[in-house]
Amino acid sequence: MQTFRLTLALLTALGAAVPMTAAASEAAGEPSRTAQAPALHWRVPAYPAANVAKMAYGEMSARRLLDLQRKNAAPGLKATQIGIGRDARQESAQSRLPALKWMPVAGGWVARAEIRSMDAMGLRVGLDVSGLADRVELRFAGSARPNDVVAAMTAAEMKRLPGTDGHFWSPGTDGETQIIELFRPRGVPASAARLDAPVLSHLIADSRNTFKLVEKIGESGGCNVDVICRINELGQDYVNAKNAVAHMRFVVGSTTYICTGTLLADTVPQTQVPYFLTANHCFSNNTSAAPVPSQMQAVANTLNTYWNYETTACGNRTPTQVTQLSGGATYLYSDNNTDGNFIRLNNAPPSFAYFAGWNAAPIANNTPVFAIHHPAGDSKKVSSGQVMSKDADNIEIAWLNGTTEGGSSGSGLFTSGPRGYVVRGGLYGGFADCSNSGSTTNAQNRDYYSRLDVYFPQIKSWLEPQPEALNGNRARVRPRPAAVAPAPQALPSQGATPVTPAATSPAATNRGTRLPSAAREGVSRK
Repeated sequence: MQTFRLTLALLTALGAAVPMTAAASEAAGEPSRTAQAPALHWRVPAYPAANVAKMAYGEMSARRLLDLQRKNAAPGLKATQIGIGRDARQESAQSRLPALKWMPVAGGWVARAEIRSMDAMGLRVGLDVSGLADRVELRFAGSARPNDVVAAMTAAEMKRLPGTDGHFWSPGTDGETQIIELFRPRGVPASAARLDAPVLSHLIADSRNTFKLVEKIGESGGCNVDVICRINELGQDYVNAKNAVAHMRFVVGSTTYICTGTLLADTVPQTQVPYFLTANHCFSNNTSAAPVPSQMQAVANTLNTYWNYETTACGNRTPTQVTQLSGGATYLYSDNNTDGNFIRLNNAPPSFAYFAGWNAAPIANNTPVFAIHHPAGDSKKVSSGQVMSKDADNIEIAWLNGTTEGGSSGSGLFTSGPRGYVVRGGLYGGFADCSNSGSTTNAQNRDYYSRLDVYFPQIKSWLEPQPEALNGNRARVRPRPAAVAPAPQALPSQGATPVTPAATSPAATNRGTRLPSAAREGVSRK
């Protein structure tokens, strides 16, 4: 342990000594100014059980769980899978959600629905919201904590967030049953408040416990270090950096996947726009070609982020109180070569979050680095290492302590300097794991990160908007460019094969000769 602490102290000192290019774009981090969100509650806590509209799915087959495990273990894996899609027409006793039963409350009427998938650790439900008037509101909770309402959304908001299959994907809830409360205000007839739940994603991990239901989900390798273990050594700048990192869950087709992302600051002191950096391969269904904005946006629509997913003490498995942020994100830019992916969260991050600083200068070889991430969907971990080399698109890293795993994809690479910890790129993938961590001479102890300096010109207008003179000599910030508008696309019909990430596509497992060494061919995405 003493050697480990000395290593980290040396890395931090060296990182502070690395000079920054004077002309490089950079930003300091800043704490979130979001007010603490009030707790949500049911409008009718004691809704009559006899009036609940219910759908139920039977037990998930062991074969499908084993298939998930095999896919996650396969070479060339992309985003790690934690959910299995289920179709009501094939797997439920009811092909449609039964009719809602309304009871009067102040200002309107309330109904309740429950969708159950036996033995699920959690659920996301694909909802058909086309029959809901815009003013209808839905609230969501799970059977594991039935009184903890995780989100409240209007039908108007949900209609703006179709997934790749055209459905709105509900916020994730814990337990085998998702509970949905509907409120229709006065003036909205029952005929304008019809809901259906044709598909769901059966989750094998919940949002608060590192429960190991399937191998490599929710339990990372033993060499990984809980972020809380390093606080005393690395101080407040490190605490700020870890608070910028979130666990990601999103749906493609009806399958749920995980990655990691980092909240980024911009250079405008007066505003806090929740820009978020992750990996292109998390959302893209073909990393051999340029991303399709409409497909990327459809996945971004389903994004949930989980904040403060950490342990309460070094080396234990007791989780902290996790905050879930639903509402999706707006896709802004990504690149299949560097693997950078830049989005804007649609809702403000929690009050305790931090907007990480960044540095868009090229990173030097031998620079000490840190990664803060959620390996295997586990609670937040920290790894330390150094830059070995870089090519036109990626940074090659060797780990001295810790490693990365599936679920770490997209997580930020940090260096330490006068502005604290700053982001330099996001995790693409690599060969590193606990078996080879600790030696820079081991050619398998390698991970690869997107180069922020390479794709920064494409995202500069968001992160570093340039002031211009308007109204005489008063400098104003140029209006931020709008997000990429999704191109019209034909959505698959209900029974059509869903779009799936290239994790399952052998053609996307090899990035070819542009990589810095032949050993990177077949690099495993994380």
